[in-house]
Amino acid sequence: MLSDFKKFVKRNRSDIILTISIVLISLIVFGIVLLINFSNNKEKIIIQNPSASVIESIKQGMFVGSINSTKYHWPDCSFAKRISEENQVWFSSEQEAQDAGYIKCSSFEKYAPKND
Repeated sequence: MLSDFKKFVKRNRSDIILTISIVLISLIVFGIVLLINFSNNKEKIIIQNPSASVIESIKQGMFVGSINSTKYHWPDCSFAKRISEENQVWFSSEQEAQDAGYIKCSSFEKYAPKND
């Protein structure tokens, strides 16, 4: 029986190779079509829970300082996050903070938004 199979393979070698090639090419094309179709069906991303600092900066101002300090910070600054809510002072501009006697914190440039 094994010898019959070997003879069959030898006689039909080119047809077997052609059949395997067609099947492989079909699978590859099918995979590509799935990838293209998947990438075209992207849904919009909705941010449902923005960070508290973003919400606070929108509600209260752009910069935050402390009543116990003379520095003002971006809301995402690690120093700003340490200021308790009852000690926070919010400013809508750098000029407003400076007019109130506050100066930039040492990490101010690190947390400044990048203009791309």
